[in-house]
Amino acid sequence: MVERSYAERICESMEIEASPTIKARPLRKSLVEFSRITSQRTDNGTVPNPITDAFLVALELQPLPEFNIWLNGRHHLKPRTNADNFTFVNFNVELVAEMKVPFDSMHMYFTRAALNAIAVEQGAREIDTLDLDFLNAYNDVVVRSLGRCLLPAFEHPERANRLFMDHIAAALLAHMVQAYGGSATAPMMVRGGLAPWQVRRAKEMLMAHLDGEITLEALADECQLSRGHFARAFRKTTGRPPHRWLVEQRIERAKDMLLNSDLPLAEIAGRCGFSDQSHFTKVFAANVHIPPGEWRRLRRS
Repeated sequence: MVERSYAERICESMEIEASPTIKARPLRKSLVEFSRITSQRTDNGTVPNPITDAFLVALELQPLPEFNIWLNGRHHLKPRTNADNFTFVNFNVELVAEMKVPFDSMHMYFTRAALNAIAVEQGAREIDTLDLDFLNAYNDVVVRSLGRCLLPAFEHPERANRLFMDHIAAALLAHMVQAYGGSATAPMMVRGGLAPWQVRRAKEMLMAHLDGEITLEALADECQLSRGHFARAFRKTTGRPPHRWLVEQRIERAKDMLLNSDLPLAEIAGRCGFSDQSHFTKVFAANVHIPPGEWRRLRRS
């Protein structure tokens, strides 16, 4: 039986429709769940959160009014949280929230094991908890940027490829360790780029998976490196992270097909790893600053 996601459990307790959960595994046995949970009702009820060894970063997409909470049985009033600020939840503490307020939140849920996997890879000690307090709200540009860049993925979950989601998950965990891990943290070291054989093999694997359905872990394993070392070395070697490099290769292949074939846009989209013609057009225009059909006409005129 497949274990339900955090979002499914919390939405069931509030009797609201569960949004899709997008899962990422930046490291083996290291699961991060992303979900957007929203309700404009004022009767969402009282939500108990069972104790588990996990954490939650909740980025508020609209202002969140104050509401009642109980931490280990003690009552508190959770102050208002501004839009684009985040709240941190430590599920090792017994928490009950009286959610009789409207909300729209991007939830980023991860276990302590996932956090510590990143910490160890960075050369830090394992973390007991993060230097954050549930009663406060935090204005963090990195968390805000990572959370908001996920919004299109929830409009079209089928376009959220694994490589991109792994990058977001790894970036979130690494930032939480570095920014809020306290004395456990250590500076990350980048010693150099990839060896020529590693560059060649990584690019071969990426080109064989233009749809992005390949993990950072698989690429790193093939290059006999840790995931973090591979990601940093790939960027130092190529000037861009793997998912960005892959997008550029999709665009270049699409340009070649647009110029040298009469294939319809929908078929080119499929051959170049895009989920559909609409996705192809959006990404192409964002990178080339002109839709693919118009680009073809101009180049052929």
